[in-house]
Amino acid sequence: MRHAWAALLLTAPALLPLGGCLPPAVTVASYAVDGASYAVSDKSLSDHGLSVASGEDCATWHFFVGRAVCEDPANPLPTAALDEHRRDGSVRHAAAFTRHKPGDNPGIYLAVGSFADRGNAERLAGRLTDYRPRIVDATVDGKALLRVVLGPLDATQRASLLGQGINGYAVDAPGPAGSPGQQARAAARAS
Repeated sequence: MRHAWAALLLTAPALLPLGGCLPPAVTVASYAVDGASYAVSDKSLSDHGLSVASGEDCATWHFFVGRAVCEDPANPLPTAALDEHRRDGSVRHAAAFTRHKPGDNPGIYLAVGSFADRGNAERLAGRLTDYRPRIVDATVDGKALLRVVLGPLDATQRASLLGQGINGYAVDAPGPAGSPGQQARAAARAS
């Protein structure tokens, strides 16, 4: 059965140049199947055939976001840096990022509140214990604040938070609570 699917996936791309020669119903059906494939896997049938033939994860849309068309999932590469060219002539350089290996899903961290008062930060963290909250030190406009950071969060946890009306913004993973910088700030607060 597996070989039948591989044969189907490899022959389907070969038929695409004949699209103009096929009856309109066949062409429409081909587009429908490609659309369903994109909806389920973010790949067209051609991409699946290319993946089977190369033994890598291939998708032609990768090219448009600065990634290689075919990637080895066991050894992910960093993406190319993307530049945003603005109307005023300035260029914003967006940092490239490294994708994680399959199965290595670290999740994201969300900052959901910043407080000057420790009690307020602790109350919010206490309400969100299911999301592994941390209270970390932050400085905004020269003012010392305490930030409540949740995570790492998977997609289900993020959806649950949104369902509760809790929004935040993604931040880098906070350092351990016992890091030297946090110990020094805690000592300064205690004195």
